[in-house]
Amino acid sequence: MYEGNNKTALQSQKLIADAMLRLLDSLSFADISVSSICKEADVSRQTFYTVFGTKENVMIYELTQKCRYTPEQKKCDCRTEKLRELCAEYSGYIIENRRIMELLVRNNMMQCFYDVQYRTLTDCEHFVRDVPDMERQFIVDFIAEGISSIAKNYVLTGCTADEAELAEIIYMLFSGGYFHGDVYQ
Repeated sequence: MYEGNNKTALQSQKLIADAMLRLLDSLSFADISVSSICKEADVSRQTFYTVFGTKENVMIYELTQKCRYTPEQKKCDCRTEKLRELCAEYSGYIIENRRIMELLVRNNMMQCFYDVQYRTLTDCEHFVRDVPDMERQFIVDFIAEGISSIAKNYVLTGCTADEAELAEIIYMLFSGGYFHGDVYQ
């Protein structure tokens, strides 16, 4: 996948990603061909293969652009961030990206979402930086998988929870509140 600064290539990536999302509104991911993406985006197949290589990379690009939690933007050590704040951030993030979450669930592609979350948190120099690498891997995996599962279930239950309700669910799960008897007594 192209990761440079060439304006033409970057514009082609955006055109292709937008075309993919439009096509996903009416077709399944499996039914979308590279040719149909290129036709919809008005780019050549060579351009597609140069900037993405695969259809899956188009989805990874779109998720990386729009659906990755970026704790480094908060300009704080994320280790000191309160769990409730983290849960509220993720709740807003899932609801804000509802459309893409629905497309991913419908096409059985939540693994792409997990992969982007895992990579983003792993690459964030501020995120739980003061723990041993192996422990950090477990923490990042737990959060990425948990958020992926929560986003999937948010979609499967009809996207009915509001931001506060979803934040409370995330908090209850991440804090272990369910197991402590703190909720649902």
